[in-house]
Amino acid sequence: MRGGSKSETITENIFREFYGNGAFIEKSAIPSHYGFKSKKGTGYKGYPDFFRDNANEDFVIIVEAKADDYKAACEEVEFYAKVNKIDKDILAIAISGQTIGTYKSSLFIKFNGGKYKEIDTNWKLLPLESLRKIYRKEKIGDCISDEKLHTILSELNNTFHEPMKIKDTERSLFFAGLMIALKDTNFRITYKNIQAPTKEQQDTSKYKLIESHNLNKAIIEAIVNQINNRINSYSKEINWKGQFAFILDIDYELKPYKELISKIEKNIFTPFEFDEKQDILGKAYKIFLSRAGKIDNKNIILTPDHIKHLMVRLARLSVDDIVLDTCTGTGGFLMEAMEVMSKLAKGNDELIERIHRHQLYGFEIDRTLFALACSNMFLHGDGRSNMIFGNSLIEVGSKIYSEFKRTYKPRKCIINPPYEKNLPIQFVYKALELLEPNGKLIIVMPSITLNKNVGSGTEDVLKMARLDFVIKLPLSTFREQGRTVYTSIFGFTKDSGGHRKDDRVLFYDLVDDGLVSVQHKGRVDKYKRWNAIEDAIYDVINSSKEIYDVCEKRLIYNGDTLVPYGFVEHKGQMNYYPISTLFTIQTGELQSEDGEEDGEYDFITASEKWKKHNMYQMEGEAIIYANNSEGSLGRCHYVNGKFMASTLCLILQERNHIQFPLDLEYYSFYFMSIRKQITSRLKDGTSKLSISQDKFKNYLIEYIPIQEQRKRKEIIKQRKRDLEELKRQEKTLEETLYDL
Repeated sequence: MRGGSKSETITENIFREFYGNGAFIEKSAIPSHYGFKSKKGTGYKGYPDFFRDNANEDFVIIVEAKADDYKAACEEVEFYAKVNKIDKDILAIAISGQTIGTYKSSLFIKFNGGKYKEIDTNWKLLPLESLRKIYRKEKIGDCISDEKLHTILSELNNTFHEPMKIKDTERSLFFAGLMIALKDTNFRITYKNIQAPTKEQQDTSKYKLIESHNLNKAIIEAIVNQINNRINSYSKEINWKGQFAFILDIDYELKPYKELISKIEKNIFTPFEFDEKQDILGKAYKIFLSRAGKIDNKNIILTPDHIKHLMVRLARLSVDDIVLDTCTGTGGFLMEAMEVMSKLAKGNDELIERIHRHQLYGFEIDRTLFALACSNMFLHGDGRSNMIFGNSLIEVGSKIYSEFKRTYKPRKCIINPPYEKNLPIQFVYKALELLEPNGKLIIVMPSITLNKNVGSGTEDVLKMARLDFVIKLPLSTFREQGRTVYTSIFGFTKDSGGHRKDDRVLFYDLVDDGLVSVQHKGRVDKYKRWNAIEDAIYDVINSSKEIYDVCEKRLIYNGDTLVPYGFVEHKGQMNYYPISTLFTIQTGELQSEDGEEDGEYDFITASEKWKKHNMYQMEGEAIIYANNSEGSLGRCHYVNGKFMASTLCLILQERNHIQFPLDLEYYSFYFMSIRKQITSRLKDGTSKLSISQDKFKNYLIEYIPIQEQRKRKEIIKQRKRDLEELKRQEKTLEETLYDL
């Protein structure tokens, strides 16, 4: 500021830079029909400095800026908020000051016909999204909580079941249909006055009309009116009227039927209108099907909200990204992406419209899920216009597939594929095919997927992309959906050079996500721990840094051998070999419960304590490794003599005494030292977790020279003796503690 002079233009520029281009129009562009008058009281036209009126918002924003007269800015914006011809609610912003660090701003609100009042903003400008939240909270109160939503959806599910008798597979679509119908202004105004069929209707109909006939018909007409003309040319033909035709057969008394719709409007639809971020239809789908015992049959695992949010964040979206989900489900990832990208647009309506209509794409083959995803995206701001009804795995070569790949050039893909029939590896490959060079794929799938497909798909994936990180999720992540399977989030970058042998992968072990199981509510963030956990994960992945016992960088190639679970190379020469190179491996012969108390020989099971048996299977030195008992996976026993082993265990013996001499007692200690590492990487299963012999025998371990083995063994044995002595002394002290 030359000579210390202050300029209103500087204040206006602070405002412009904060909100970006396109969020507000300038004084000179404000149309006269808004009825603003000169603040001088002359009766002539006058205008505030900035103005915003978005067709999708129930409020306008009026802004007045002053160089340094804060009081004048407040008085003048209040004048413009009160003297106008605007029939919407009004937010008013006053701002003054000359620097980013010292400006002062206030926010005011005036509901149509109501009082004018100030809202505390700590004297600072707020992003448009924050202004929308404040408006919604002042207008209708807090948005619906997850807990309340879960309760209401559960109550609706009971009503849909009895007395409405809606099939469990149609309940989520019925709920979606009602939410869409309530978007229709005419239906929302008239449904409470709809009556049963008249005598004339009954007389002219070939069939007896049910009491709810007219209401059912109005619901379908409202749905079709809202959604039918918004389907894109890339979807296979969907008859939306036919998709919801089952509603015509809902035979329910009119009075409670209208009360049910009113309950949905008041408790879900209206709060949702002001907070469209929740995947309400996804939650409804999960509750309706899980209560009916059907979700397991469809092999659909819906991504928990906190994992969905993390995965979208890990994709590091930009406002220009084209985002793809090749197995869309109910549309949760696309809705989350839409929310993130819309925020990045900073209120630029043109940019937000482009994101909704041209930057979000999804494939879905299940007809019900496709309808739910379209409905969900429609309810979330019409971003569903690019849903493709088709199978992304088999559409290769089709017109849809080739045109999509050529025209839209997706840069980010975020998916949770079906887990059965080894489909995840196929979805990885096809998603990478569709992505542009340097595109990112974020996928959650069984942790064992890449390891399981060595020799049958993993190599092809790694020729096309670099594996950047693997985040192992807690076993409880999908447990509330009846799934016991270890899953991980994998991050890939499409690279023409593929994954190079010296590329290191960051492996993160998320032992606890902070959520706890609460009866009738599922897994919830009761103690508000997740946000900090998510920030820590994002920071580590983004900076690619290691944290002891949490995450580490590993190679996944040992020479030419692919090892997808990775290993940490040691300084100097690497001496890693598959277990089967060092050991012979066979399984035990008897069931664990077949022990004999008076037996002569040791019977070794997965348990810590040994049993006895009258027969022996083998004689000599061996390591007994528990691989098929979920609670004891990785437990090792060293045995030397005649023994019997359980079918829950593997028997390891020295394979090549000349090339790889082994001290088996030492290697029993070695296996116990890497127990957590092996089990976390290799255990797999649904109803029961185990380590397959094939995976175990190919697992890489160090070969340590025999003299070093013996030296280490003696150190460990001495430590064990020292520990026993400490325990003995502790026991003696406890026994004499109170002796006087």
